[in-house]
Amino acid sequence: MPSKKILIVDDEPGFTQLIVEYFKAMGYDAHSAGNADEGMALFKRHKPAVVILDFKMPLVTGYQFLPILQGMNPMVKAIVVSGCLAEEVEERFRGLGYFSFFEKATLSLEKLKQKVDEALSY
Repeated sequence: MPSKKILIVDDEPGFTQLIVEYFKAMGYDAHSAGNADEGMALFKRHKPAVVILDFKMPLVTGYQFLPILQGMNPMVKAIVVSGCLAEEVEERFRGLGYFSFFEKATLSLEKLKQKVDEALSY
């Protein structure tokens, strides 16, 4: 695995803190942002290979933010995490090339890590 850099962009601080702490404990270079502006700055600074992206955020949503990230790095892998149903996410993200999707209510950190590792080795 070349680089274990990941970025979490989500407007729920408790959620991002949990994810960052989990991945840092596993040896990843993990950073978090609470909105698209912070996410953009961290994306430019750290150049993560994987972004864990919330679907619904204030001002700029995940499906609006993903094409911006892809414009900066077409190889970035996005894992969408949301409280919304998979059908709604699929409808909004169709054609955007996201890597995977998880519902927050049933999120398993172990399964998320497996998907992150898969994206990193892709």
